[in-house]
Amino acid sequence: MNRRQGLSMLEVIVSLTLVTTILLVSLNASATIMQHRLENGEAVESQILAGYFLDEISTLDYRETSDEAVFGPETGESATNRSTYDDVDDFAGFQQVTPTFRDGESIPGYQNWMVDVSVTPQSVFGSGFQTVADANSHFRMVAVTVTSPEGSSQTYRVVVSNTPSDRPADASFERLRRVELQFSSDRQLNVVVPLRNTPEPVY
Repeated sequence: MNRRQGLSMLEVIVSLTLVTTILLVSLNASATIMQHRLENGEAVESQILAGYFLDEISTLDYRETSDEAVFGPETGESATNRSTYDDVDDFAGFQQVTPTFRDGESIPGYQNWMVDVSVTPQSVFGSGFQTVADANSHFRMVAVTVTSPEGSSQTYRVVVSNTPSDRPADASFERLRRVELQFSSDRQLNVVVPLRNTPEPVY
């Protein structure tokens, strides 16, 4: 009686085919998971970076009050040095590669990222807003587009208004508000606090 020894060529080929198929499926799944992690990581980084610029812009005056006011940087304000900016309009058209803090120091972790800011006048339209050509409008749409070194872009927007600071917070379109905290007769602190509100456009 002959005993069978080893594997036939056909069995070897079938086994190799199965192993190869399993490896390919596993590698493809791993690549998909890594891609999703990368995209999710970039989305979080984009939001943090855009939020920094939106917060910075929102704390500035609505627009220049001098007679020489223009939509964009005024005379004496640098198109590349935003530490000279003192109102929201100054950021219209601002761009920066490898973004920095307001004082010019690079923001850690954002080498070769790009920031592109647009500021457009807005007016109330129905339950929302529409872009208008009137620089004296009561609203501005600030859009910050951040682009990763890999070319992935995300845009984040906020509406700011020339609402007086004495307007109730729940009826204001301000993103942030300066508040003075009085601890005692000789101790006080000025802070910027976020306003998490969604007022109805009643202007």
